[in-house]
Amino acid sequence: MNNKSIFDKTMADMTYKEIEEFIEKEAVVLFPIAVIEEHGPHLPLGTDTYLTYSMLRYIQEDLSKMNIDSIIAPPFYWGINKATGGFVGSFTVKVDTMKAVLKDTIECLDGWGFKKVFFINMHGDSLHCKTILDVAKEIYESDMKIDAYDIIPEFFKNAYGLDGMEPYILVQEDDGDFDDKQEYIDIHAGGFETSLMLLDFKELVDEDKARKLKSSKTTFQDLRKWQQGGESAKEVTPLGYCGDPSNINLEDARGFIKDFSDITARIIKNTL
Repeated sequence: MNNKSIFDKTMADMTYKEIEEFIEKEAVVLFPIAVIEEHGPHLPLGTDTYLTYSMLRYIQEDLSKMNIDSIIAPPFYWGINKATGGFVGSFTVKVDTMKAVLKDTIECLDGWGFKKVFFINMHGDSLHCKTILDVAKEIYESDMKIDAYDIIPEFFKNAYGLDGMEPYILVQEDDGDFDDKQEYIDIHAGGFETSLMLLDFKELVDEDKARKLKSSKTTFQDLRKWQQGGESAKEVTPLGYCGDPSNINLEDARGFIKDFSDITARIIKNTL
């Protein structure tokens, strides 16, 4: 992909006449929701936004192969950062602010005549994720005509006590590969995200620095303290990353993209 513009091939780079054509074709809206936050000394603040945007490009390609028209909304990035909130560069907004902007945006899509919108979020902050879920529910319970769906991983469903039958959520089934018995975790600016960024936004990654960084050696027990944010998080991850940035594996990253895109596209197709 290798295009630094997160607006490329989204609504933001189109004319209003072009968007009208997508409405006439009853295209679904793919809505990338992310944040701007620190990602260690080797990745840019916009990492989550870049990765969520690029994932939707892959999903859009898969949907096209299924003869499903889709359009990508301008990426949303004024989200919530608690764990990394103590670091410079981690912008965060209040829950009410995030809700208001998201709902106002969906009201626009609804007013223009779009019928379905799918939220994709690749930022793991629990309050950020819960806010998106609440927005989807509030839209469902409103008088808007548009259907909004929050696509969530199975572990998120379990964490929030959902049964998976809620009409405003779509669940990505767990493939069972996650090992919660591993000694250290890699969930923020570690080898996994570094690898994903190298695939599509290599020019934004300080790869030499990443390969010299050592593992944060963050355990699941440490994770609870890290999630508290502020100085507590800084004590756990003083350099701002949670994982091992040097553990770069492009093949695994490609596999993740393929699986995530394929699963999500099929979920959207089944919903239609």
